[in-house]
Amino acid sequence: MPAPGQGLITAANLVNWIPTVWATDVISAVENSLVVAQLYDRSYEQFARGGGDTIVIPRMENISAHAVNTQQGTTVYQVVQNAENISLNQKMDIAVAVDDINQIQTNPKYFEKIRQKMAYGLANIIDTNCSNAFRGWSNSDRGTLATALKESDLIGCYEDLNGANAPFEDRAWVFDAESITDLINNDFFTRMDYVPDSIVRSGFQGKQIFGSPVYMSTNLYTHATNEHVAGYFHREATALVVQMQPEFEIARLPLQHADAIIGMVIYGIKVVRPTFGTAMNTRS
Repeated sequence: MPAPGQGLITAANLVNWIPTVWATDVISAVENSLVVAQLYDRSYEQFARGGGDTIVIPRMENISAHAVNTQQGTTVYQVVQNAENISLNQKMDIAVAVDDINQIQTNPKYFEKIRQKMAYGLANIIDTNCSNAFRGWSNSDRGTLATALKESDLIGCYEDLNGANAPFEDRAWVFDAESITDLINNDFFTRMDYVPDSIVRSGFQGKQIFGSPVYMSTNLYTHATNEHVAGYFHREATALVVQMQPEFEIARLPLQHADAIIGMVIYGIKVVRPTFGTAMNTRS
């Protein structure tokens, strides 16, 4: 790539050299690499197709009933109607450039192979940012740093969401790899009368705890002391809006005798219902 300050041929001059490529399989590769992002509320993406950098979500507040009093007027609903704003402010790109000599002398199909890695790179940053949102939920005091998760920690998480009236459907658990090991070592989570099927035969991932599926991610937020933050949440706790699906282009860099692949994605993440999620501190 040119040194900083050195002139580059513009996209306008390369308009016929820049086709959009690999749309279907790259988007599929990105979606398959997401863990947390696939568990978040994606229903607001439809409102991002017309442009703009913010999605406003009006909130319908609950209405309280009152005893009938025929001696005075009915109490009129006057609760302030708030809103949540999802800022589409995450703009990430990824790029690879290979000169003609290396394309010929190494692997002529290098670009075919690298695109999956580039797709994973974009998915990885989306999923990491989604996992960081765990810390924005109202409940964040479950578990103890540097201590293995106990059944009482998970029961507490379950109580948190029940107390918030979160629907039982669309809840999920996401743990780091070390916490999955801790659960396997905990009799409460591995005995057949607690968890269906054999953990030894099929592993813990894909099982359920209190009726909600278990997932593992290596992209969870890491404290300065290296412990991760796991989560138990309902889908509506956090919204993810991908305004521009990952798009990749091939550009010719003639002054460098090279081809470049450039990918970009635009998205936004917002905690919408903070009481619908509980963050857990883990041992490692």
